[in-house]
Amino acid sequence: MVLKIIKYPDAILRKKAVPVDKISEEIFKLADDMIETMLKEDGIGFAANQGGSLWRIFVINTTPHEDKPTPVVMINPEVLSQEGSVNAEEGCLSFPELYLAIVRPEKVRMHAKDLYNEDFVYEMDGILARAVFHEIDHLNGTLIIDHVGALEQDKVKKYVDGLHCKTTHT
Repeated sequence: MVLKIIKYPDAILRKKAVPVDKISEEIFKLADDMIETMLKEDGIGFAANQGGSLWRIFVINTTPHEDKPTPVVMINPEVLSQEGSVNAEEGCLSFPELYLAIVRPEKVRMHAKDLYNEDFVYEMDGILARAVFHEIDHLNGTLIIDHVGALEQDKVKKYVDGLHCKTTHT
């Protein structure tokens, strides 16, 4: 089932997700729904709180520029190491039509559990490393607007002010 994407300024986006202690049918269904939502929306990643859940899970499409998607479920992810630094434009399904220049690590090595409670370590770079940090931020209640430098502050202010205008006039 495609989930309703939670949009800013909904308070759940600022809440820290809780670790998954047992992989249940609920977790399987949530992961399946998150993958379906991410792929339908052409996202590279999707965190549970973007779909209204506070479990510490995100999904990522490890083949974002290929015809056949390869989604991976990451449960209780932890960054083991990171290196480099890249400033690039980034968007978010919870902030439609907002793209900001954000500095992220160039490479990441991370640990997570899969749906079968197996440990795995992933090493990613480029856009996948960016997506991993973006989704872990979501799980920690941190948003793309929290990372902007001085040059992007005006863009964020206009976006947020536009949201306030829409909510008070509809």
